[in-house]
Amino acid sequence: MDLNQLRENTHELRRLLGTKVLGQPQVIDLVVMTVLCGGHALLTGAPGVAKTTLVRSLAQALGCGYKRIQFTPDLTPYDILGGDTIQFDEKNPDLKRIAFVPGPIFAPFILADEINRASPRTQSALLEAMQERQVSLNGQSRALPRPFYVFATQNPIENEGTFPLPEAQLDRFLVNIDVGYPNFETEVQVATLSSLDKELAPLPGSALVVNARQAIEQFPMPQALIEACVRLVRNTRPSESSLGIVKNFVDYGASPRASQSLVLSAKAIAFMCNANQVGWEHVQMVAAAVLQHRLVLNFRAATERVSSLEVCKMLVAESIL
Repeated sequence: MDLNQLRENTHELRRLLGTKVLGQPQVIDLVVMTVLCGGHALLTGAPGVAKTTLVRSLAQALGCGYKRIQFTPDLTPYDILGGDTIQFDEKNPDLKRIAFVPGPIFAPFILADEINRASPRTQSALLEAMQERQVSLNGQSRALPRPFYVFATQNPIENEGTFPLPEAQLDRFLVNIDVGYPNFETEVQVATLSSLDKELAPLPGSALVVNARQAIEQFPMPQALIEACVRLVRNTRPSESSLGIVKNFVDYGASPRASQSLVLSAKAIAFMCNANQVGWEHVQMVAAAVLQHRLVLNFRAATERVSSLEVCKMLVAESIL
């Protein structure tokens, strides 16, 4: 793979997304990093901060199919995965056959909008799809398109009528990206912008971007830094950590999958920053996004209103190479 061309395409993708989602360069970088890593992302933010626009624009820029699934309490796994249905012959109504009708999950880009509004049974329908890139129905496995990305949104403000995502599913998201409000100047631009509904033209060479994972995995990273990433992840586990912030507020820490995600994300962000190899500063840039959704906080954290993001930031600040 031509790394110089990949880097140019990545920069152009970031620029294109910046024309649709204003004032969110860090969010855009994390989303593009997710694509380079071939992973999935959870977008957390209040309504109206362009989460849906960002994912739709990303799919347009990469020339990939896009499906939006609105998660509601009455949504069923069938509504997502599809299933066998009886179909009648138009010419001969007496003839009928059972045929598989694919659901919206069979698309390269999936936006699972307000994913925490669906029941746990429906949420779990995404588990195999996110990990194995396939779905199993009636004893038969069906491959999903390649590439395949799930971007899920959730509103952190409302709790009524929502179902927290299970830890097993949260662990399958590469990162949890916090999408905040834009600053005043940016919001003035947004208020007067008239081109937000215009579709983006597909990026030339987008295939390099969606097939970049192998190149990202081979990006140089010192062994000492890989070990530092593993120590950082292990420090999130109360049984192994010596840090008071973890012992006081965390019930369960991150799994070994988090170590893999942290190393891969650091490589991708270093590549995007035009670095020759990964440095500790690149790990710091992605650590909170990779770890915050993988921590299970205890009751004390809830009573003292300590968030997993705050724990992660303090954890990274206290960690050393």
